[in-house]
Amino acid sequence: MKVLLIAPYVSIAKVGRKNVNINREDFYPSAALLHLAAILRVNNHVPIIVDLNNSVVHSAILKSRQHYLDYCKNIIIESLNEYKPDLIGINCLFSRVFPDVLEFAKTIKLHSPQLKIAIGGIHPTSYYKEILTNCKEINYIAIGEGENSIVALAAAIQSKNENLISQIKSFAYRDEEGVVKFNKETNYIEDLDKLPMPAWDLINIKKFEMKLDNYYNPKNLQIKNKAAIFSSRACPLACNFCDMFLVMGKKHRKRSVKTIVNEIELLNKDYGINYFSFMDDQLTLNRSHIMGLCNEIIKRKLNIQFDTPNGVWINSLREEVIAKMAEAGLTHTNLAIEHGDDYLRNKVIGKNLERKKIFETANWIKKYQIMSTGSFIMGFPEETNETLSQTYEMMEELQLDTMNNNTLIPLPGTALFNQVIKDNLLLHEWKLDELWKTPMSLEQDRFLIKPYNMKMDDLYKWREKFDIQRNKYWKTNNNNPIAHEYSSHKKTYKRTSPLIFESIN
Repeated sequence: MKVLLIAPYVSIAKVGRKNVNINREDFYPSAALLHLAAILRVNNHVPIIVDLNNSVVHSAILKSRQHYLDYCKNIIIESLNEYKPDLIGINCLFSRVFPDVLEFAKTIKLHSPQLKIAIGGIHPTSYYKEILTNCKEINYIAIGEGENSIVALAAAIQSKNENLISQIKSFAYRDEEGVVKFNKETNYIEDLDKLPMPAWDLINIKKFEMKLDNYYNPKNLQIKNKAAIFSSRACPLACNFCDMFLVMGKKHRKRSVKTIVNEIELLNKDYGINYFSFMDDQLTLNRSHIMGLCNEIIKRKLNIQFDTPNGVWINSLREEVIAKMAEAGLTHTNLAIEHGDDYLRNKVIGKNLERKKIFETANWIKKYQIMSTGSFIMGFPEETNETLSQTYEMMEELQLDTMNNNTLIPLPGTALFNQVIKDNLLLHEWKLDELWKTPMSLEQDRFLIKPYNMKMDDLYKWREKFDIQRNKYWKTNNNNPIAHEYSSHKKTYKRTSPLIFESIN
């Protein structure tokens, strides 16, 4: 079977930015496609990756002034003509790309009406019934993780046995009469080490090169691109706003240290990648695992740097962990604080995170000269001027390098969404039965929830205050040399621009 795997180009116009001609720093090769391609290949299929979210596509769109959808559709048609695939898989990780995924599916069906199309990700996992009922161009949906599903689907199509499709776990489809059928029996990969190495050889890494010389770069490496790495899957916590469990479940599953570092070493030595982003939802949950991972990087003398853009669980951090991560190459971490008000953070969100622990961890991050981002969320139903004042004051006291206060979005499938619907708190005229095609996404630029006891004018005033404060304390974390008890990571840096730091020792 030839399986064409597609990742959509993510237009920045969809995240509320007016100027599209800016330097992009968000082009990662699709981890989902790399894993799907790898497992298809070891099962004797022929995967082809068309990852459209890259700097070459971005530059071509800007240069041609062509609408990004038209440009990407042309690439897809060219790929269909060149490879003549037997099955299409399209990645739809987040809701905001679904309209584009649907457009791609329509384009493919116009070109090749008999070609079957499967999609997967958080959005189709949430709305598989609605999508299959209303979108005849889409034939199959993987519910949750996709590796086992796509292998079973390829085998069923190759054997021309429709009965095999009904046996695929965590899977939805239309039968021969057009009736939507689904099997929600979970099919998580318990042993992640059984997965093959992601198929990095099937992409051209140069297509993902970006202008990254503004990065905080303690080792003075030449950084041209980034790779997304997963050391684990899933998160056992129960934050009321998070929907990631819909795909990954709640059971935390880890790759072995050796397997992770083998991938990093391959990318570093064979592809020249020296900057990595750990995309785990729970990178530091298991202390021995993260310590072992860092020790293995150090043992192999890998000259790399890495960050944690998805945030780390503050309760899991100890000074020796932070010191070891810094020694292994950690340069920037996102602290998932969520809120400055103790009651809202712990009782409403369910974070169970003490204020003292937040400040203790922030001080360790500064001590080991790691750039810091504080991740906060505003606009909960329980929000008041007083709770937002608590967040503002915490930001002022923490003085982290950057502080993101994101607008809360009630994502379907979460406890927050159920609360908002039950209490009729949704702003604007959302049609709940049409969320599958006009989805709520994390990139909304307006508030969607009316707090119980707060005026919207006040909420927007706080939005302005937090936006101004975002980079207020963007500076070097250490102005004086520090003796490190746990690490050899001893350099001190000064700021020369908002994102560039130079060694002063």
